Amino acid sequence: MSLSNTPTAIHHLSRVEDVPLSQTFRGNITDFVRSGGFADDDSKPCCIDAKSGQQLTQKQVWDYADKFRALLHHDNNLCPFNSSTTDPALGDVMITLVPNHLFITSLHFAALDLGATVSPGSAGYTVAELVNQINLTGASLIVYTRPVFKTVREALAQIVVPVKIVEFESLIERAEFVQSHKIQSTKKITLSPEESYSRIAYLGMSSGTSGGLPKAVRLSHFNMVSSAELSKRAAPSIAGAEQIAGAIIPVNHVYGLAKFLIAMPKSGATTVFHSKFDLIEILEAQQKYKVNMYALVPPIIVVLAKHPAVEKYIPSLREHLRYVSSGAAPLGANVIEACNKRLAGTASGENEFGGLKIVQGYGLTETSPVVSTFDPNDPERHARSCGKLVPNTQARIVSEDGVDQPAYELQDLSQLEAELKKGNLPTGELWLRGPQIMDGYHKNDEANAESFVDATDYTPNMPFYMKRWFRTGDVALVDTLGRYMIVDRTKEMIKSMSKQVAPAELEDILLGHPQVADAAVIGVQQVEKGTEAPRAFLVLRDPKFDAVEVKKWMDAQVPKYKQLHGGVVVLDAVPKNASGKILRRLLRQRENDVVLGLDKSKL
Repeated sequence: MSLSNTPTAIHHLSRVEDVPLSQTFRGNITDFVRSGGFADDDSKPCCIDAKSGQQLTQKQVWDYADKFRALLHHDNNLCPFNSSTTDPALGDVMITLVPNHLFITSLHFAALDLGATVSPGSAGYTVAELVNQINLTGASLIVYTRPVFKTVREALAQIVVPVKIVEFESLIERAEFVQSHKIQSTKKITLSPEESYSRIAYLGMSSGTSGGLPKAVRLSHFNMVSSAELSKRAAPSIAGAEQIAGAIIPVNHVYGLAKFLIAMPKSGATTVFHSKFDLIEILEAQQKYKVNMYALVPPIIVVLAKHPAVEKYIPSLREHLRYVSSGAAPLGANVIEACNKRLAGTASGENEFGGLKIVQGYGLTETSPVVSTFDPNDPERHARSCGKLVPNTQARIVSEDGVDQPAYELQDLSQLEAELKKGNLPTGELWLRGPQIMDGYHKNDEANAESFVDATDYTPNMPFYMKRWFRTGDVALVDTLGRYMIVDRTKEMIKSMSKQVAPAELEDILLGHPQVADAAVIGVQQVEKGTEAPRAFLVLRDPKFDAVEVKKWMDAQVPKYKQLHGGVVVLDAVPKNASGKILRRLLRQRENDVVLGLDKSKL
């Protein structure tokens, strides 16, 4: 039976009213940001460099964007139509190897105004990773910062097609001397509604956690604008000009890009950019600029909850920090409670200053990125859930045998773990459709065929983006209040004693131990027992602490099939990508580890 033709399809809808397609913004991302009404604002900072203290107002951001646009076009021939491909949706592709930077917003605006396609890369790339991105995207220009020149040079030595390179520091210096006639003669590209649907603004690199080389994700102007618009409608409490956000997560990841380069300037808010993770710099900047909002990934929230250096800054954090949004990976309830207790002074996060609200969301590079979130003031917000669907988005939860799963009636999500232990919950792979779903994987027909399923209920009077379902590869559950819970990746589930075990669940429990600074869990095959068994990789706060004690503590809290029969391994750091996702494949590839507490008993 075809999954797309199942007669029992159950469509889960957003609890927020949908916006008609005719009433949504359909144009260039830059015109969307300008529509916020702050492009000429010279009264307060739009961007702040945390290290130097240098600031730009939003008017200055756009002034530099105009100068960069002229330089990129006249000096480097960056154009709105890609001459190296027959793909009409692409402009010339510009790879950026620039960390979070005072001028990064202007660089993106310049390229998008030109009609170019931006492919953000990491300044921490290896040569092989950069070569792959150049070849995959067909980039004609690389903008890089000085520290990565050696990597760029070595990568270009392996590339057959000529690629221009521009040092970002030099571009900033030359911008001071751009003649006005060059700016005026460099046309800004405007897009019709239909063009916004198809024109690719970004080729974002996926995490690659499913194995193999990373894929390039085709994100249109309409995708990115829709994500920003729908997120604001779903969480209006954190969408105002009064926001002062700390940009710690990198803007080369779509999570950071969408928040700090699109949503923040659109709302007239202020962003404090950190070029790398430096805890003291982050805490000092929070105190100096009264940062009231962070968009973070779980590992950083764990640091805020546990690192001793935070203690000195708690008065400022308690007085000013109002919101923390978490995405890119699951965040456990234990961590949320620990962070609330430390930063707000109460387990609930409430205090005399207005309180701290930690809100989880869910999304992927492939979804531009937002799928679900909570408004911080939603009384149904719960630590175990990654939110409710944003408007215009529909979901299906499809079991392994192709059966759509209904919403689950469980009002108190604190009971969820107990219910999961019993099994038989209506979980399944999360399928999605909505305006934020990617155009597809670039030059990867096989991945597209695996990822999309035609929607047989589609009719011409429906928006075009309802034609197909995107298969996320994530196992999910939705309750009758519309709250979503991600159980785990389909390919990361551990089959222990013939029962499925979610690594994220075990990691959440482990992070509740006072000696565990970070944790990751994988399944290891125990051939002699005919089963997989969970193995934990631990980062200990005190390296001298006996990790076997953590195993004993853990095993006492879970049923036998979830116990750490595969033992524990102590690490200096858990391998993760820039968005905070655990790189389990690297853990599976490890050899010669000292495995402690290995269970040799019969299962």
